[in-house]
Amino acid sequence: MNPALLYLLISVALIGTELWIMQFSVFWFMFFGLGALVAALVSWAMPELSMVATTGVFLLASVVISIGLYPVLRKWQRQPSPIAGNDAIGQSAEVTETIAADKPGRVIWSGAEWPAQIADGEATLDVGTTVVIRKIAGIRLIVGR
Repeated sequence: MNPALLYLLISVALIGTELWIMQFSVFWFMFFGLGALVAALVSWAMPELSMVATTGVFLLASVVISIGLYPVLRKWQRQPSPIAGNDAIGQSAEVTETIAADKPGRVIWSGAEWPAQIADGEATLDVGTTVVIRKIAGIRLIVGR
């Protein structure tokens, strides 16, 4: 088999596996897939290279790519993702079930009804009162005037 075609197939298999495994969570398949792609290109450009030399290119390219990209991708992966619901903080909601310090109630926010709890130091909130979402605790909105 032609080494360029062999390494191209290896590249497609490794990069495809990386994409299949939870959105770049492993990286190593991608690094070796890119190394195989480099080996395929070198083998195609220089067909006189032996299979041993092409394998050396594959290993060397994989190591260089791993050393170069791993720190960058780990830093990118560690960036905190936004917490779903943070856009609710500061928004207005309407009380649909009375909320007291000892009894959670419900509010309508963004077209849906949510369980709600009164913020510390707030008085009872009656039905129809417009409140501001102060924070989110699980699926419960903490609200106040």
